[in-house]
Amino acid sequence: MKTSVKIAMATLLLGSLGVATITKTTYALPNQSSLKVAEAVDRDREVNDDTEEQEVTQLQKLAKISPQQASQAAQKEVGGQPDQVKLDNENGNLVYTVEIGQTEVKIDAGNGHVLYVEKPNQENNDSSETSYQRSSIQVPNSQDNDRETNDDN
Repeated sequence: MKTSVKIAMATLLLGSLGVATITKTTYALPNQSSLKVAEAVDRDREVNDDTEEQEVTQLQKLAKISPQQASQAAQKEVGGQPDQVKLDNENGNLVYTVEIGQTEVKIDAGNGHVLYVEKPNQENNDSSETSYQRSSIQVPNSQDNDRETNDDN
């Protein structure tokens, strides 16, 4: 009887190990492939983030006023508390876009003057571009992401 109990225990142990190994292998394969996909996505985001950070850094070197100064200028113009301040290259003009509620205020990144205020539900008559004064800082062509080419030859 001792021998049959040993055989039964060994069979049970080996069977449990076999089931555990099969289960682990089955569930491990999809996780590994999904990790590879996640890593690939993260690498793409990191590359995009690095490029955007480089562009912002280059634009910040050109700006003569700080985001806080742009925020203060927008507050004086429209009142309220700014939600977001962003440095942008808009058609070769270096401007801060300050969002206060649903209102966007464009501030010259060179001298802090208000260039344009777009209020909620305001329709822009010029459909191709936002029309406002040129900023005092023009972004060189090498940094101008809004360039277009004319292939009408």
